[in-house]
Parts: sequence; structure tokens; C-alpha cells
Amino acid sequence: MCLLIGSGCALYPLGWDSEEVRQTCDNSSDQFHLGSCKIGWAYYCTGAGAASATLLCTWLACFAGKRQKHYPY
Repeated sequence: MCLLIGSGCALYPLGWDSEEVRQTCDNSSDQFHLGSCKIGWAYYCTGAGAASATLLCTWLACFAGKRQKHYPY
């Protein structure tokens, strides 16, 4: 899931070449160049969330295979 969100954030700028974005951003946008528009905070939060979720899931997976201590109760 984390990789899908991260790849979505990476591929998002490919859509800036569309006609709708060019009309909105004063016909100066291109792929990976947004022109006069700006990226909002939600894009950065999504990227940071995907990166932190990837690290958290990797860290938790490292401990998932460890055996539990057997207590003599």
C-alpha cells in the first residue's frame, strides 16, 4: 500500500501537461514544471505519510518473525 501511494506521488507531476492544468496555470505548465501554480500541503503530507508508513512497516516486519519467549507458568 505504501509503495502504491509513493508511486502515485511520484507520477502525479506527469499530469501537469494536460490542457486543464495549462488553462489554470496561465499556459506555462509542463511536465514536472507547474508554472504559476503551487503545490498544496496535502501533496507533501501524502508523500511524508507514505515514506513514514514504509519505514514503520519495514521496522515492524523485522520483529514479526522473532519467536516469543515461553514463560513457565
